[in-house]
Amino acid sequence: MALKHTILAFLSRQPLSGYDVAKEFAEGFGSCFWKASQQQVYAELTKLEQQGSVTYEAIPQPGRLDKKIYSITGQGQQELLDWLTKPCEPTAIREDLGVMGLAGHLVPSSVVIREIERRRQLHLDMVQQVKKLDQHFAQNLDALELKDLYMHLIIRRGIRYQEEWVTWCDEALAAIAQAVNR
Repeated sequence: MALKHTILAFLSRQPLSGYDVAKEFAEGFGSCFWKASQQQVYAELTKLEQQGSVTYEAIPQPGRLDKKIYSITGQGQQELLDWLTKPCEPTAIREDLGVMGLAGHLVPSSVVIREIERRRQLHLDMVQQVKKLDQHFAQNLDALELKDLYMHLIIRRGIRYQEEWVTWCDEALAAIAQAVNR
């Protein structure tokens, strides 16, 4: 998956400003599934516009630059459809904490424990954030359009992912405490 597919997917749901797309990556749906900086988003939107995959409407703003509201074009939608119809493979886990585990024996246990506790809290916070994203969908489950049902299901996957991290952190902390206290 490329950044462009994620941006095209956001724009397939509704037209958005570059700021709103970047906000989705920072705080919304994208925060669970794909990380991208504001600079990456704007650079990719420029490329997509040059390629004809998106277009924008410039909205004048007094005393500021025009606000660009981006929409997916037919060409962009076809590119997204082509990508959607291909099988996707599970993504390899690239996790710093996993690599730390390989060499954790070189530092005091307190260093590893502190990092696992910190990560546990980050994932707990993310569980709450992602659950907020799902509130509207979960409360209206029986009336959701298909596009919103898909969003709900993917958000539920994000919730489970974060909850699994919390569970793993709890297991790791208990196992380390047991090993240290032997």
